[in-house]
Amino acid sequence: MVQPPERPSPTGREPETADALIRALEVATSGILVADATRPERPILYVNRTFERLFAADRAELLGRPSATIAAETAGSEVRAALGGALTDSVEYCGAFSARRLDGSTFSAEIRVTPAHDGAGRLVEWIAVVDDVTEREEARDRVEVAEARFRGLVENIPAVAYVADWDEQGTLQYVSPQIERLLGYPAEDFLADQELWYRCIHPDDRERVRAQEREAWATGEPFDLEFRMLHRDGRELWVWDKEGIVMGGGDGPRFSQGVLIDVTPVRETRSELADERYRAQRYLDIAGAIIVVLDADGHITLLNRAGHELLGRPDGAMVGRDWFDTVVPEADRTAAREHFERVLHDEADHGVHESAVLTDDGEQRVIAWRNTVLRDPGGRPTAMMSSGVDLTERRAAEEQIAFLAYHDSLTGLPNRALLQEHLELALARARRAGNAIALLYLDLDGFKLVNDSLGHAAGDELLCHVTMRLQERRRGMDLLARQGGDEFLLLLGDLDRGEAEATARRVAESLLHSLNKPFTISGAEFHIGASIGISLFPRDAADADELLRHADASMYDAKAAGRNGVTVYTGDPHEPLERLSMTSRLRKALTRGEFALHWQPVVDPADGTLHKLEALIRWEDPFRGLVMPDEFIAFAEETGFIDRIGDWVLAGVGDQVAAWRRDGLVVPRVAVNVSPRQLRRPDFGRRLLQAIGERGLAGLLTVEITESAAMADPMRTDPVLQELFAAGVEIAIDDFGAGYSSLSRLRTMPVQVLKIDRSFLRGVPEDPEPTAIVTAVIELSSALGMEAVAEGVEHEHQRAFLVQRGCPLAQGFLLGEPVPAEALRPLLAAAGTPRP
Repeated sequence: MVQPPERPSPTGREPETADALIRALEVATSGILVADATRPERPILYVNRTFERLFAADRAELLGRPSATIAAETAGSEVRAALGGALTDSVEYCGAFSARRLDGSTFSAEIRVTPAHDGAGRLVEWIAVVDDVTEREEARDRVEVAEARFRGLVENIPAVAYVADWDEQGTLQYVSPQIERLLGYPAEDFLADQELWYRCIHPDDRERVRAQEREAWATGEPFDLEFRMLHRDGRELWVWDKEGIVMGGGDGPRFSQGVLIDVTPVRETRSELADERYRAQRYLDIAGAIIVVLDADGHITLLNRAGHELLGRPDGAMVGRDWFDTVVPEADRTAAREHFERVLHDEADHGVHESAVLTDDGEQRVIAWRNTVLRDPGGRPTAMMSSGVDLTERRAAEEQIAFLAYHDSLTGLPNRALLQEHLELALARARRAGNAIALLYLDLDGFKLVNDSLGHAAGDELLCHVTMRLQERRRGMDLLARQGGDEFLLLLGDLDRGEAEATARRVAESLLHSLNKPFTISGAEFHIGASIGISLFPRDAADADELLRHADASMYDAKAAGRNGVTVYTGDPHEPLERLSMTSRLRKALTRGEFALHWQPVVDPADGTLHKLEALIRWEDPFRGLVMPDEFIAFAEETGFIDRIGDWVLAGVGDQVAAWRRDGLVVPRVAVNVSPRQLRRPDFGRRLLQAIGERGLAGLLTVEITESAAMADPMRTDPVLQELFAAGVEIAIDDFGAGYSSLSRLRTMPVQVLKIDRSFLRGVPEDPEPTAIVTAVIELSSALGMEAVAEGVEHEHQRAFLVQRGCPLAQGFLLGEPVPAEALRPLLAAAGTPRP
């Protein structure tokens, strides 16, 4: 476009230069307007094509018009005022405004108005440059909206967001406001003081965090870590810092951005759950029961430590394995799987059942199981949880106890109870068949010498050797039994009546002959003989009791005749001289005060604390010295003299307890032995309670009765025991295990103490059988709420075994020998002194 010829060039330059400049202005992307500054109305001298397009105006219409009119038509009042001020002051003006085109439409514009001066410095022109910034403003608006939306999102999530430069220090450029709620400092503090971030990290975690950051920066890997931070008020909290890397076009990482999340509640919950799991596992592991969970296919999903230990497997080794293929004996597997399926689908009883399992070394253990079916929310069975108790030792102990109920624990021979049963059967057969039977009563001669010189252990060994020799000489159909002590019984059945005595004599002589060879015990060689009495049915007796009495009487006849001989019952109504002599000597001993009480302490085997005393009778015979009760109590029981001895013992206990109390000594509970004959007396309970009241023994007395006496004739003994129990007398079963006990009957009796027979302790803990029996009796006592007392503790290893098995009380030579009352004073004085 050519300027009008009558107007000078708007640039004030030579025509050639001006033309070149105008051509450049015409192709400019900004709208350009040139106004004459020398005239008051500032008329428009020039507009380029872009200006025409921006304002939808024709150049011809604009040239010559006052510039103020164009401003009035295209700009708002504020812009016009600001522009007017700049023109008045002849200064440059820059601004942005919403421009109106001449057709009425609008656009976003930016304007720069610059004054132009001539060579003399006079203002000659105003040059206005206008740009359409509509798209840029819209884009900026969109960015601002997006940024506002993003900021609102970031600053309202329950986490701290941050942006950091990609440098080794990780310089923070932005931290969201949530940081103040998390750590107590406003976000701007972290931007102003970059080290504040690290000061808020727990001192114990600070170096770990820095090392992880350095590694992330060096490798370009994202940062992801849990660590502790400190709130402004000192509180400790756990955070999870997860950071991502924003990459440049091809220049590597530009910056990093991440989130910081407070995971303290999560960790606390996780810790609580872990504690719960730990406690649950501990409960499972310390439980005595085996706990196993099988899925629907019979695979192990859980087995506690007790189960792994029972099976001999390391912890966790059984999980995932098939229970039936792994631990069930092959012969039982099919039946066991079928039972499992029936229980799982409610087709079988869920009650307790017993089954065998195989340990890793091939041993079978008997387990009592109780099952619980586990179901999903829909009620479908998914697994079965079973708790089991190992009954192997208990079953073995029960079998052993059952065996011992009819057998002697030392020799293994049938005892009096089993002989009684066989004797009744033999009598019934003999009556039906018209045959005879013979009962041989054998008592060893000189056995006391072995016990006195070599001790009880040697005596027991001798009895076992004697048993083997006697067994070799009996007929296969005969029954050899141990009556007790050094006495044996041999039952010969199905004898011809005419030959019965001769046969019995031959057998008796054969038994004596078997003992002729000397015995060697503990390096000493000596001879042992025997006195044998014989009684025959039906010639000498009509029933079992009479047959036993007559065989016993014949045995005493044999002893009176010079010992080591055989005597057949003759029917002599007179007692043997020795028995008459014993009766007289016992009566004199009571009159002359030859009986004495010795006292044996009953203590806690763990620390020796005194709990009880047992009063034991001794006979201070002027001719024989100190005589033990096993040499005269049985005779006293048989003759009835035991009642007078029992009264004397009770009176002696009362007198001695009173004497100790007068001296200021604290006396523990005292145990006295009561014979079966005393217990059978209908007035025994009344007389005993009367004596207790008179002598001040209320609440202090323990009555010990033998196992056989406790079990026999409950119609007579139970009322007596109940009467004593109600009056505060403690009831103890003495020599438990040596006789016959019914466990069901034991549960119903008012018994508080079980005293384990000393014979069981001799093989403990080397011999597994007595070890199992002693363990079973201790556990049985505990299960029945009774107190176990082990008798005959003579060695340290026995005491240690009892402590390990949890036996509460014990007595024996190792823990305290029976001593006279005067010798017991220091022990009572020490027991009554409070411990420091």
